[in-house]
Amino acid sequence: MNAKRYSTRNVSVNRYIVMMTILRRHIVLTTGRKYRQIAAGIQSALAGGELRPGDRLPPQRELADALGVTLGTVTRAYREIDRLGLARGEIGRGTYLIGREEHDFTLQALHNRVDRDAAGIVRFDLNFPVPDGEPDLAAMLAGLGRDRRVAEMLSYQPTAGMAEHRRAASRWLGHFRMPAAPERIAITTGAQHALFTALACSLKPGDALAVDPYTYPGIINLARVLHLRLVPVEGDGEGMRPDLLEKAVAAQRLQGVYLIPTLHNPTTITMAEGRRRELAGVIGRSGLRLIEDDVYGGMEDQGRLPVAALIPGLSYYVSNLSKSVAPGLRVGFLVAPEGGMQAVEEAMAASIWVNPPLVAEIARRWIDDGTAMRTLAGKREAANRRMRLLAGTLRADGLAYRPGGLHAWLRLPPPWTSEAFAREALQRRVQVVPSASFFTGTHQDLQAVRICIGPPDSDEEIVRGASILADILASPPRRETPIM
Repeated sequence: MNAKRYSTRNVSVNRYIVMMTILRRHIVLTTGRKYRQIAAGIQSALAGGELRPGDRLPPQRELADALGVTLGTVTRAYREIDRLGLARGEIGRGTYLIGREEHDFTLQALHNRVDRDAAGIVRFDLNFPVPDGEPDLAAMLAGLGRDRRVAEMLSYQPTAGMAEHRRAASRWLGHFRMPAAPERIAITTGAQHALFTALACSLKPGDALAVDPYTYPGIINLARVLHLRLVPVEGDGEGMRPDLLEKAVAAQRLQGVYLIPTLHNPTTITMAEGRRRELAGVIGRSGLRLIEDDVYGGMEDQGRLPVAALIPGLSYYVSNLSKSVAPGLRVGFLVAPEGGMQAVEEAMAASIWVNPPLVAEIARRWIDDGTAMRTLAGKREAANRRMRLLAGTLRADGLAYRPGGLHAWLRLPPPWTSEAFAREALQRRVQVVPSASFFTGTHQDLQAVRICIGPPDSDEEIVRGASILADILASPPRRETPIM
């Protein structure tokens, strides 16, 4: 074992020896699949309290040497505990244990909960639009059924979408100060697919992507899948700081930057135009690729200038109709940088080949007849009403929110931790998301939870859930019995 090599990764030699001792005590290798035996040993040490969430596992090669197995065996074992939701691999940092509780609040776990629609649970967990003023889908489908061109949409279409759908997307984005020729727009299956496409055709495995310290969990998941290294860059009340981004360019060998300039998820921050221009300047001088996530851009009354509009030659701009019209309408818009459409089409062809034309046709009709814009205005008004109810009931000093936003960010008073608060809320039948689910660094100082106002079925449910959260804030956290 090479303890010195391990210590150069900011882990003490003593901790390395302790970690190896614990693992060798719990990992029992016999006949059979050794990677599963290693994974079982790690689970055992975690369940027994000898390893804790936040602990970094040894580098795979060094554990393989210590156990006398191949590197591939340990690699499979680490993948297995990742699959079980017990660890998170971070490019350039290693593999960290996260524990089952943290896994329960990941984006995938929340979305796929078996009891997600169980009666009595107030769901403040996922960023859905407010269920007010839904467009008339039945009337739309009836109209589609009478259109002779529908048969054309049952056959294969161009990967980036039909020309008329891309023209409609161009008109829609123009409302939000994002000029884009239809030839630079791809119709994707929602914003998540657009983000995947943008990352897949602009960065390669091992590349470094600058992000906010707390950011959208979907980009964290994509970075893991695409083997990208996330580099958190600190910010202030206006978002990511341009000076710190510029320092990170050289220090971390950045290739790209991911921004949510409007109604940031989860912190709710909206950048002023001056900050957007400063960041555009840094990105332009450094030659970085910008991935701008503007899915909340239409929710504010005042349209904000996208950063991508300032540096179109370096930017991938992402928007959709899920936050403003309907989450099940899986239509996203990806604006490629000048000269970048071929790479976008290749990445799309490798994933879904083409967005379903019938769904894109529904979006086109709603854009062109004004339904989408009327729906957006109604949902914006409903979101403001719900947010006022939440804030008025909760009455918490640490609550941050903005007009048009679909979520609030609640900073917790000590000694609350985000996970403890989320667990207590869930025991009282309220689901919120702890700040750990959004964190991209290694040492979390901020304790907060995100509260989404879209999922509850009614205003009364908003008030009921907020009242429960207010009661929890008024009481100290329960003391947990230490493991002896």
